[in-house]
Amino acid sequence: MKILGHKPAAWMETTMRIPLFLVLVAAAEAQALVVTGTGDPNVDVPAVQAAVDQGGRVVLMGHFSFDRPPTKPDGEPYSRTITVSKQVAISGNPDENGEQPSIEGGFFPFYIEAQGTPVAIQGLRFVRPIAGAIWVHAVSGLVIAGCRVERVVPSTEFGSYVPTANPYASPIWITLSKPENLSGTMLISNNDIDAGGAAGEQITGIYIDTVGRSPDKEVDLYIFGNNIRNITDSVIDVKSIAGRVHIERNVIATGSISLPVALKPQAINVIGSGSYLVAHNSVVSQWATGAGITVQGNVGLSEASAIVVDNDVTMSAPDGTVFGSNSGGIMILGFAQSNAVVNNRIRGRARVALAVSAKSGGIPENSTFVANVLDGFTSSQADLLVDAGVSNTVLVGPQGTVEDHGAGTVVVPMQ
Repeated sequence: MKILGHKPAAWMETTMRIPLFLVLVAAAEAQALVVTGTGDPNVDVPAVQAAVDQGGRVVLMGHFSFDRPPTKPDGEPYSRTITVSKQVAISGNPDENGEQPSIEGGFFPFYIEAQGTPVAIQGLRFVRPIAGAIWVHAVSGLVIAGCRVERVVPSTEFGSYVPTANPYASPIWITLSKPENLSGTMLISNNDIDAGGAAGEQITGIYIDTVGRSPDKEVDLYIFGNNIRNITDSVIDVKSIAGRVHIERNVIATGSISLPVALKPQAINVIGSGSYLVAHNSVVSQWATGAGITVQGNVGLSEASAIVVDNDVTMSAPDGTVFGSNSGGIMILGFAQSNAVVNNRIRGRARVALAVSAKSGGIPENSTFVANVLDGFTSSQADLLVDAGVSNTVLVGPQGTVEDHGAGTVVVPMQ
């Protein structure tokens, strides 16, 4: 099996270099500017904005309230609370009890529009932000690390930007910009997100859409070690990346509430261009409808050569659930080519454990499934489903039921 674009030594070397980025940003200013929260939004918001406008190192302490209407600067299409436009490292200084500084409310407390320069945000606690905690619109090098988000409140205004008919929220949102406005190494790491999604709410977890430009503005995107739960839409949703994407060692628990089946939520979803590695993640999906991990291409968003390896997926829908067409542990869909699904463990119950299926007129080709473990999984249709028109699927390893409507399917049993 040929593995494109990923070398284990390079992963380790790059990951070890990532913390140096924050050190370099912090070194831009030897003296930190410390801002202490008052709990009064009419004091806290201007104070933080003034500090961030100076760039360098900004340290937040105490309790901040951003609970006031957002601003929309002249000529700008989107509302926000604080605009980050310079190279800055914003960090939280814990109190004597080890509690992170908290920011309560605010329509996107931080909106990053810092084209060509790096930004870091770490160690902050966001309580009930409106629409989301951090929106990244332009940046060259990014760290979002060690932050907590406690409940996020969907917004009709943000839904109109997306657009969607529903009030919408996403704790970390990177999109709605020219692709070349985002470049460099982007690390989203060790954040704790409890979205608190309720019935009728559309909440995506970490959403990243159309960033980077080849060959001069590519990105290296790391979504690593995050704990995300109680999401009603896709939890980690990454689309159309010019560069390399590593989604590793995240812990996901969807919660039992999801949107209608027509929206087809997934715990981890990668779509379109990009060199994708999805590895060592733990996924517990309690949705009655939805998938654990999907790799897909849609019309105009072809996808190839993703590696999905060593993930632990548990589909834990209630007994008696009638599963929809999008119900599965790991699914390869649409215009997706030459993908490898290796050594994953899938448990629980769903329509299928593994699937290769047509979508939006696209038909997958050259999919490989090797040594995936399905002990403890119950399918309502088949353990592996190969859809009509799908070609050259290879299954190696222990398997249960195989429903094959494709062409050139090869099954190699192993004990």
